Amino acid sequence: MNKIKSFFIGLFPMIAMGVMVYGIYYQISSGLDLIWLGAILITMPVMLFLGRVMIFKDMARTSAHFPLITSIAFLGLAISIYGYVDSLQNLSTAGLENTFNTVSINISIISFIFYMLYNFWYSSLDRCFNPMLQLGEKLPKFDALDIDGKPIHSSDFEGAATIYLFFRGNWCPLCMAQIKEIADQYRIISDLGARVVLCAPQPEKNTQVLADKFNVPFIFLSDTNGKAADALGIRMQDGLPMGMGMLGYDKDTVHPTVIITDKDGMIIYSDLTNNYRIRPEPEDFIVVLKQLHK
Repeated sequence: MNKIKSFFIGLFPMIAMGVMVYGIYYQISSGLDLIWLGAILITMPVMLFLGRVMIFKDMARTSAHFPLITSIAFLGLAISIYGYVDSLQNLSTAGLENTFNTVSINISIISFIFYMLYNFWYSSLDRCFNPMLQLGEKLPKFDALDIDGKPIHSSDFEGAATIYLFFRGNWCPLCMAQIKEIADQYRIISDLGARVVLCAPQPEKNTQVLADKFNVPFIFLSDTNGKAADALGIRMQDGLPMGMGMLGYDKDTVHPTVIITDKDGMIIYSDLTNNYRIRPEPEDFIVVLKQLHK
């Protein structure tokens, strides 16, 4: 299933962009057309969202199912259908124009289906219950590499409260925004006696770029072979979007995961999101850490 999702997310933005651009062009060149106006309303809001996320990388989370964007998409579909029905009732419509309108309404409907698949199907991680990462459990042991390629064992982090953020890689804009949020709070986290460990299934050079970018005293790790993900039960097989492999990433990634342990390595906080667009607030971590000082 993840292979299908990987192909889908590589295809969906290109289709939506193509429909949006052609729809705008057609409106400008041929005048108002309700079918294509609806197609624009279906595709433009989600493309603006995806474009903003990719360019600015300042959005760590969204609502579960985009109520505003989804409402606009439904409106767009209704306008497209109305425009198509109206064209059928126009007796002066020529045969070729009828054919073009039929193709146009099919494009609108397909665009709507693709958007709904992205919203409700692709965004869901289909994550199973993970008994190893529940509150009160000991964090499973795992190994990874630091930015210099040196092996690191998770037992090295015992002795102080630790925030573990397992993210998908530098390619994921929501992950980058989430890390920036935590970096902005690093002084508060440090004052509470905790450290932050960031781990992703990517080459050490990518992790080095990340460490240089944020320049905070966090521990940056690479899980290049996925063994840490396997030890924690968070590997997402074939989770990399189609095309990202050309940038040196492995086809497998991880389910976005945040774990906080106390000084003994016991889990005191666990966020195992089942929607890649829903991430915890950094303030939640601070509340948990403050509880340790009471």
